[in-house]
Amino acid sequence: MDSSKRAGGRDYTVWWFLGGAALVTLFFYRDFVFHPERLLYGSDMLFEGISLRRFYVDEILAGRGVPLWVPHVYGGMPFVAILPGPIFYPSTILYFLLPLHRAIGWTFVLHTFLSGAFGYFLGRSFRLRPASAAVCGASFLLAGYVTSHLFGGQDGRMFTMTLIPLALGLLNRGLERNEFRWFAGLAFVIATQTFSAHVQMMYFSSLALAAFFVYHLAFRLPRPASGEARWKAYVRPVAWFTLANVAAVLIAAPQFFPTLTVLEHVTRAAGERGYEFAASWALPPQELTAFFLPDLIGSLPGSYWGQNPIKLHTEYLGAVPLAFAILGISAGFGRALDRDHRRVVWFLAGAGLLGVLFALGAATPVHRIAYALLPMMSSLRAPSMMLGPVTVFVALLAAYGWEAALNRRAAAGAGETPDDGTGTNTGGRRPPWPVLLLGGPILVLGAAAVLNPRGLANFALLSWYPEGWPRQPSVVAIDALRLNGLFLLAGFGLAWGAARGVARHRFGAWTLAVVLAFGIMDLWRVDARYLRVQDADAALAADPVIETLHENAGPGARVWAPSLAGPTPNYRPNELAYYGVTSASGLQKFLLRPYARLVGGITPDEGLLRNPVVRELLHVRYLITPGAQESAESIADAGGRHLYEFPSELPYAYFPAAIEMVGDTAAAVARTLEVSDPAGLTIVEGREGGEAPAAGQGSASLVRYEPDRVVLEVVADRAGLLAVSEIHHERWKAFFDGEEAVVWRVNTAFRGVEVPSGRHELVFEYRSPPFSLGVWVSLLTILGLTTSILISWRRRPRGSEA
Repeated sequence: MDSSKRAGGRDYTVWWFLGGAALVTLFFYRDFVFHPERLLYGSDMLFEGISLRRFYVDEILAGRGVPLWVPHVYGGMPFVAILPGPIFYPSTILYFLLPLHRAIGWTFVLHTFLSGAFGYFLGRSFRLRPASAAVCGASFLLAGYVTSHLFGGQDGRMFTMTLIPLALGLLNRGLERNEFRWFAGLAFVIATQTFSAHVQMMYFSSLALAAFFVYHLAFRLPRPASGEARWKAYVRPVAWFTLANVAAVLIAAPQFFPTLTVLEHVTRAAGERGYEFAASWALPPQELTAFFLPDLIGSLPGSYWGQNPIKLHTEYLGAVPLAFAILGISAGFGRALDRDHRRVVWFLAGAGLLGVLFALGAATPVHRIAYALLPMMSSLRAPSMMLGPVTVFVALLAAYGWEAALNRRAAAGAGETPDDGTGTNTGGRRPPWPVLLLGGPILVLGAAAVLNPRGLANFALLSWYPEGWPRQPSVVAIDALRLNGLFLLAGFGLAWGAARGVARHRFGAWTLAVVLAFGIMDLWRVDARYLRVQDADAALAADPVIETLHENAGPGARVWAPSLAGPTPNYRPNELAYYGVTSASGLQKFLLRPYARLVGGITPDEGLLRNPVVRELLHVRYLITPGAQESAESIADAGGRHLYEFPSELPYAYFPAAIEMVGDTAAAVARTLEVSDPAGLTIVEGREGGEAPAAGQGSASLVRYEPDRVVLEVVADRAGLLAVSEIHHERWKAFFDGEEAVVWRVNTAFRGVEVPSGRHELVFEYRSPPFSLGVWVSLLTILGLTTSILISWRRRPRGSEA
């Protein structure tokens, strides 16, 4: 009896695998898991991602609900619409149960475990044996391209990739069993990928699912019964797959609707257009070797010497998964797999190859063809992200490789001659040609890495790069390259030897556990370099500059921390937002058009530095520089950063002495930048020939300052226009004593309201009908899908889950 079974024949492989995956995950993250004072380091997370998440958590805990406007970045922007991170993602619940830095780390831990669990589910969804499904799960657990995104702190990308095997498994079950509940589950998974806020990886995942769906209809759809029209066989799967995708969009409506509607109000950098932009950050052809020799071209800063400006991840697939995948492709040409499984192998191999060619960007025609034909492709860069689905395909191919070995074992036990993978029963006297064709060059390079790593690196440098290439292989990379070669040869030898031995009854099925343990150790040794921990207090504690700002900066006052040259780096973009400090700068893919016109483009630091009037209008009251300024005395310093206060007579809200109306946006920008004293003259943008609001007189003071609500007490001695240093957006509404008022766009990017004489309460509120509508649409869709799943579950045929 198989050791994974107990009395009654029930298979417990899944529990053994999940338990092992949990132990591997906990031990891999041990320096974080068992040290509550630590956080996981991530370059993009600290402090670009964590800042907006803290803002989100603080607003929820303050009882104000989901914030729709964030005042801390670029003077103010729509929050949900700019995709600030996985704020609606299921694991985000941890943000409210643990300290934020611990919660973020635990989401990485959770998804590493889930990558193995979903990989196992994927194998079982394609009707593979439990042991083969374990190969799929182990190949995806700690997969290099997925796990190495730890170093960048790119959780959204990692989350989306983790869900790809779950989505593909649900899609296959739905297609094979012809039951809607699996498509309903698929809708939830795609929606969850959307909530990860990594649009590009979700899009590439959807392309992979669509490709498999089309392949299934073309080559795997069962033939209709005699006399039945063939087109009827396509109706149900096409309808359900379409419905699943529509439902996914509707579930994700709270994220999707605001983002879609904000696009007409934002701008991107001029360089982020055209094919050159779309093909940027592709996988350089030389770095295909990273699939099996991760250190030939290097990876992390200090050892990487390839074409990309920086490299913060690896594409390493692992020696054992790659060896098993080659056996799986080989089995696609023989009779060790049944016909349907061979068809799946052909899809995986073909789609994987196309995915790799796409990832190479402009180096092959595949990406350019996709750019010309597919929607959204012109807005997406980094075609190398297609390696996410490719990694899933390789893991499933690896499972088919072991499945073929088990089939040969069963055939040999029944007295049949083992199939060699070529389609001819030869008793295994000659190796199958796909194994030699695919594995031979890899093993040759592996042997070269072991015998002469310096020679192999020099060969790559001289043959694959132009003369005078500025980067050179480091000593560290050469030493690691030899170790790569040893693990590659050992992994292939173990995987192929175990498959051959098990197929011929020379080894027991337990041999697989040894091979998978080696494979996980191999992936571990590469992934571990991307796992770094830090003391949370040292990384996140407020310094004297931040503390001084908390003491002195009043509501509405903004800070500017330009990236100037200095002995130490300045605060990173968005970092100040972590401490609740409102910045006139920041880092986002999009800028509101009024703000971009004011500061002169997508990178505002130069505009702010060049024109003091812009700083006045933005109510910038503090400057932080990465070095001392000779012309002024700092009021605080920390770590080489110095804080200065800007003298200013222009208040947060003021009545300008004169008003000038222009009907043209370009003219409004030009006139705004020409005016040296905004309090003396304010530019109002309106309709050509329209009546300008009157110039008033009085004062205004802030009463309440919240992200979605600003309250001022206004005393108007004479009715007229009040200019407020808050970024203009059409969803900001103004109310005087409860009555709505017109909001003008003044000085290119700000708000202005006509105030009647007397004392009034002026309230600005940010309202987002797309978000409100999206919440209701999402809830109703979730209710409908959940109901359909329950009904389908109750009506399922008995024994259908066997």
